[in-house]
Amino acid sequence: MRRQWSFYLLALSFALGAASNVLGQEPFTKIDFPGAIDTRCWGINPRGDIVGSYVSTNQVTYGFLLGGGSFTTIEFPGATSTEAFGINPRGDIVGRYVDASGRHGYLLSGDSFSKIDVPGATFTGAAAINSEGDIVGRYQSADGVFHGFLLSRQE
Repeated sequence: MRRQWSFYLLALSFALGAASNVLGQEPFTKIDFPGAIDTRCWGINPRGDIVGSYVSTNQVTYGFLLGGGSFTTIEFPGATSTEAFGINPRGDIVGRYVDASGRHGYLLSGDSFSKIDVPGATFTGAAAINSEGDIVGRYQSADGVFHGFLLSRQE
């Protein structure tokens, strides 16, 4: 019995020691879009630019970019809802928006939006973009099944 307790105490000491390496011991930085009732951060690039989404007081969802200490709203033209999920080192942003025809992915490069729709899909959402411009995300096919996708940069 004494040996069994020794084993449990040893296991507990290892577990407590391992717990000290858990993330969250470092200071967190609170990020709230000014005036929003809900702010979510989804992506960050090596420069420290952060993208995400926020819900305004009138219950509309917008994407945002937090760069250089200031917020910029991202709103796909004609959309009723926009979210930003990924940003690459160049500052290209990908995400999802909703309009009268459904849910779509998008790429924002500079000031130019490009719609991303997987052919035949009923839903498309772009989640991340790498330094080469390759985009990954998910879509829903007509049979209701969700799939992942890779959209490779065209040269």
